[in-house]
Amino acid sequence: MRLSIARMLVGMSGLMVSVAAGQGLFTAYSLSNVQAGINVIVENRVPSFILLGQMNTDLGLVRIAQGAVLNGTAEQRPQFSEQLGAAVKAVETTIVKYEPLLVDQIDKDIFASFKTKWNDSQAKWSDVDALLTRGNIDEARGLFYGTSLEAYDAARKSIQDGVDDMAGDTQNEGVETHGHATFATVGNYIALTLALVIGLATAFFGALYIARPLVKITDAMRRLTEGDTSVDVQGAGRRDEVGDMVKALEVFRGAAIANKRLEAEAAESRRKAEADRNAAQQQAEEAAAERLRIATSGLATGLQRLASGDLNFQLTDAFSPEFEALRHDFNTSVKQLESTLSSIAESILTIDNGSREIADGADDLSRRTEQQASSLEQTAAAVDEITSNVANSSKRTEEARAVAAAANRSALESAEVVTHAEDAMRKIEHGSEQISNIIGVIDEIAFQTNLLALNAGVEAARAGEAGKGFAVVAQEVRELAQRSATAAKEIKALIHNSSSEVEGGVKLVRDAGVALKTIGGFIVDINEHMEAIAVSAREQATGLKEVNQAVNAMDQTTQQNAAMVEETNAASNTLSSEVSKLRDLVNQFRLGQAQAHPSAALRQVAQQMARPAAQQAPAHAASAPRRAAAAGGANNAWEEF
Repeated sequence: MRLSIARMLVGMSGLMVSVAAGQGLFTAYSLSNVQAGINVIVENRVPSFILLGQMNTDLGLVRIAQGAVLNGTAEQRPQFSEQLGAAVKAVETTIVKYEPLLVDQIDKDIFASFKTKWNDSQAKWSDVDALLTRGNIDEARGLFYGTSLEAYDAARKSIQDGVDDMAGDTQNEGVETHGHATFATVGNYIALTLALVIGLATAFFGALYIARPLVKITDAMRRLTEGDTSVDVQGAGRRDEVGDMVKALEVFRGAAIANKRLEAEAAESRRKAEADRNAAQQQAEEAAAERLRIATSGLATGLQRLASGDLNFQLTDAFSPEFEALRHDFNTSVKQLESTLSSIAESILTIDNGSREIADGADDLSRRTEQQASSLEQTAAAVDEITSNVANSSKRTEEARAVAAAANRSALESAEVVTHAEDAMRKIEHGSEQISNIIGVIDEIAFQTNLLALNAGVEAARAGEAGKGFAVVAQEVRELAQRSATAAKEIKALIHNSSSEVEGGVKLVRDAGVALKTIGGFIVDINEHMEAIAVSAREQATGLKEVNQAVNAMDQTTQQNAAMVEETNAASNTLSSEVSKLRDLVNQFRLGQAQAHPSAALRQVAQQMARPAAQQAPAHAASAPRRAAAAGGANNAWEEF
């Protein structure tokens, strides 16, 4: 049977995969055991510890609330009873949450014992509460600190027993989980060591049995590609892929030897064919050189006449057939160039005449534009002066109106301040009445306190020696109540005087408010008159501003026209100079008979530019004789333009 490299590699790879799969299954099994232990601790033990701690805390709160109900006053007992009910409800809720977490029978027995003791403790408290309801406080206290306390301690001990048992179970489960984790770690180390040994064996086998023969075959193939056919590779007798490669290499070596022989024969054939081709090519090149000499000689003659400026000629001597198209194209180009330069000469004459007429018209237009610009500058200066005066008047009016408005606002604010002051006085008066009522209540409280202190002193006297200390305190309280009553009477008298003064202040503030409202009315009238004056001044300023803008626009347009005329004049002069240069260049050529045809369209454009343009400036209605005169002067200037 043939044992190929592929089968050996597949076998080794399968062995490594088997080891890896076994390691994975072992790891998964070990981790599942560890995870199970962790799940028990996280999902059962930890919540159980938390609920037991909460139950212990809630049980302590129940006991504290019971003590508060027992030792509190009659007014405080309803509030303490409500707190006791909330604490009992919290214990019952925790019991309901904890009971589903019980899985061990010992824990269930401990919890059942706790519930029994808890119910017993609640029953004992019911007896205490019944005694409190009947008013037997001492008997209730004896029961509370006796059998009720014993039942409470027993319930607390049951909770502690549950905590201790839960701690032992948790410790055992932790030890078991740690054992599973240790077992998984050791197993993984063993599997990794086995996989490493198999990998090293596979690498050694590949290097010795596969890589070394392949290196030799590669070196032989490289030498064979370089032309060395004397290579000899061992291993042709192997029954695997390496043996097949050695056999194929021997076939390549035989083909290379045959190829060298064929290349030598082909080189000799190419040498003979190249000699025959070179002889035929030399004869063809000599004939082509003669035809090219004849064609280039004719073209050189034509180019010499063309360089001297002679365009009135044609090449009449025939060229060889392959160059005849070149002679025909040269004759056509010379004829087209002669026609083009003749047309350019005619256009130069027309452009020269037109540019002269444009220059004359531009000079005339420039002089008239300068006169118009001077007139517009005078008009603009006059309108600017009027606009400045009206703007100053409008500004003063606006300032006066602003002062009046500020005075109006000040009056309104003063009236509002007086109103607020009047309201404040009323609030002070109302507050004084409330303080008087409160002082009366304090006086009554001091009187009642005095009576209570007197009764307390009498009771202390009845108590004899045991009540002496309490009698001293009662006497101090009585004296304090008397001083409080005296101070309350004095404060009441002072508040009565303050109320009288506040009433007088309210009347004065009210009179000041009426006077400020009257002043505010007068200021409003003044503000309305100033507003009307300011509106009229703004309208006049707006009208003059529009007139000034129109005059400035006309002045700017006139200046732009003057600049454009100067540019046109300069352009026409430049055009005339360039036309002269172009005419000199065209005169260097000898052309056929050409006639100049002036351009009628260009002459018509020049005549229209030279003719005066009648334009009329827009006229605005003026309210003053000076503005009318300025508008008339502007119209006359535009008509002249």
